[in-house]
Amino acid sequence: MKKLYVLTILIGSLMLTACGGSKKAAGTQLPGRTLRTTEPCIEMAQAVSENLRAYGTATSYIEKTALNEAERDARNRLATMIKVAVEGAAQDYEQNAAQNQKKSAETIGESVMSQFVAEEIKNTKILKTSIYDLADGSIQVYVCIEMQAGMDAFEEKLKNTLDREEIIGIQYDRDRFVEKMAQGLEQYKQRQKQE
Repeated sequence: MKKLYVLTILIGSLMLTACGGSKKAAGTQLPGRTLRTTEPCIEMAQAVSENLRAYGTATSYIEKTALNEAERDARNRLATMIKVAVEGAAQDYEQNAAQNQKKSAETIGESVMSQFVAEEIKNTKILKTSIYDLADGSIQVYVCIEMQAGMDAFEEKLKNTLDREEIIGIQYDRDRFVEKMAQGLEQYKQRQKQE
């Protein structure tokens, strides 16, 4: 009788332990829905603005290095955005310009990037900086930069550069180039938001 009593207590204890263990396992599962927030610098870079914006990020154990690298990353992203738009506009120009006025898309793209865009990218300002201390002791930085000139001023400067440097001689072709570039910038920004 004593053996049966001890055996019953043992079985009961095992059952309670087993049930308690499954409850703990169920409690450690991730919730079915978690709100994720966007990094403020990314939001700011993607917001509608009169000026071109881009964000950059970097991680380092030295804060100043992370800041410099994040700013460089943002400028590279801005340059890539503009380069894609310039290349598209240059290809359109090459296909549609009067035959005797044509220059290659590559030549136009290189001229615009080296004589105009590089200078504009240097003249950016930092709008926002976010700094995070990570568990491993490193520092992650996000920055949002903005070009000083608004899109209207940017387009006007571009037209002047195309004319002054004799990159594109005909006014109609310059206007079309700038229009196609503006469309390319908008399309690039929309694609970035979707990714």
